[in-house]
Amino acid sequence: MMFPLSPSEIALSVVNHISAMVAYWDRNQICVFSNDAYREWFGKSPEQMVGMSIRELLGPLYEKNLPYVLAALSGEKQVFERQIVLPTGEIRETITTYTPDIANGVVRGFSVHVADVTILREREMALKRAIEERDAALAEVRTLRGLISICSGCKRIRDAQGEWHPIEEYVSAHTDARFSHCFCRACLAKLYPDIEVPENLA
Repeated sequence: MMFPLSPSEIALSVVNHISAMVAYWDRNQICVFSNDAYREWFGKSPEQMVGMSIRELLGPLYEKNLPYVLAALSGEKQVFERQIVLPTGEIRETITTYTPDIANGVVRGFSVHVADVTILREREMALKRAIEERDAALAEVRTLRGLISICSGCKRIRDAQGEWHPIEEYVSAHTDARFSHCFCRACLAKLYPDIEVPENLA
């Protein structure tokens, strides 16, 4: 025979089956409730957690988190990122939320939700590396390297297939360079000897 669960029993069961750490700390920074996830993260059972101070739980992390704790106890919701080292030495990337518990204008304590975002951060780093590698490969492709055969007469360039191309066409196809055309002083004087070349012509 199955006995129906009360709403509080259902809520406790749900909270204990999520991977995120969930807890409630009173205004004296003493734990009133925590879910089972603290057992994995800090090696503490819910029974051990009750009555423990947040300073005792966090250890060296306490001073870093204290500004957020005090802000939450003043009534301001806090969201921040933090690295947590597990008892096994494994490092978890987390997003922590402190939500004040306010009744009749008085802060009675705050609830804590700590979500593990390690996989997301790893994927972000993998994507960043992939983009950097892609950009480096594209830069490599768009860089002319090695010995280039160029005609001494017409200045056309021979490609790997033996085809000859105007230098502008070849360089544009193999780099990000683009050409604009003009005359240097020597060519202008040679082609148009009747035109006076300005002194400021580059």
